[in-house]
Amino acid sequence: MLEINARLRDFKLFIDKLYKYRTISIIGMEKNTGKTTTLNFLIQQLKGRKIGITSVGRDGEEEDIVTLTPKPKIYIDENTLIATSKSSFLRSDSTLKILQVMDINTPLGPVIIGESIYSGFVEIAGPSINTQIKAVIEKLKEFKCQHIIVDGALSKKSFADPSITEASILCTGAAFSEDVNVLVEDTLNVLNLFSLDAVKYNISKIYEDNMEDCRIAFIYGNNIKKSVLKTSISASKEIISNFNKDLDFVFIKGAFTNNLVDDMIKSNLNLKSVTFVVEDGTKLLLDKNRYTEFIYKGGKLKVKNNINIIGISVNPTSPSGYVLDYNEFFNRLKEKTDIPVFNVMDYALDVRK
Repeated sequence: MLEINARLRDFKLFIDKLYKYRTISIIGMEKNTGKTTTLNFLIQQLKGRKIGITSVGRDGEEEDIVTLTPKPKIYIDENTLIATSKSSFLRSDSTLKILQVMDINTPLGPVIIGESIYSGFVEIAGPSINTQIKAVIEKLKEFKCQHIIVDGALSKKSFADPSITEASILCTGAAFSEDVNVLVEDTLNVLNLFSLDAVKYNISKIYEDNMEDCRIAFIYGNNIKKSVLKTSISASKEIISNFNKDLDFVFIKGAFTNNLVDDMIKSNLNLKSVTFVVEDGTKLLLDKNRYTEFIYKGGKLKVKNNINIIGISVNPTSPSGYVLDYNEFFNRLKEKTDIPVFNVMDYALDVRK
């Protein structure tokens, strides 16, 4: 009974948070962790409000084009807006009225803003570029959507970027790992990276003023040295060569990776005196072991912008049919986080076949 009450409390807390935000992204740690089921659930929870839906890439197709396993369909009520490609618009079962054809192209045609006249199934295929997603969101706002949901394709966590949506829901589950210990640890690692402390306003302003046209910058007191590198992915050599006792911050606009951590540790750098600053937690492409080792060596990581995870949606069933011990997972996770956790299958909708 205590477990049921705890789970119900978390669920109610999540719903209370959900209603507060206009733009929400759904991100997955892996395919088949329940993103589409979570989307259908959100659509029903927000029933009666004007909703806009788009996707990073393609979603809503009957079969997963990567794993070839059946997928839940996306079911919308009347007066729901979607932003989807022309091909997906034509394949949708719901009767849709075209509101606008945007000047944004995808591999499946231009993005069309449509409004459902009658309820039915839809396929969503939006753009895959941050600036285009932002433009779609702004257009849905112009059409007076009260809530806009961005469904992330694959495991593109970059679309939890706080400059795109105000809040995010993280989907995890047995599809990522059937080992409870691994699943708990890796889910917590993502949460830790997403919830790193933001730098103070003055440092954030320096980052904002200087990172518009470069990928890496070194801050030595009041002096700033900008790198001419075009990407941060293979920047280890330059970062290492610019280390000295006067270095205070390394600003990175791009990915902070396992390889960078490995190279810095091998070079025996004094990591304790320097703070690395990235845009947000989606740019931290670190596994748990690398992150732990970096912190152990004295490394400091901060972000310019925090990511607001308002809920953790769990799909306890893997594509192979394995069912995770959800109570164990829930209890283990709740020992380490106060973010609401809910079992997506408890609230799965029997969407019309």
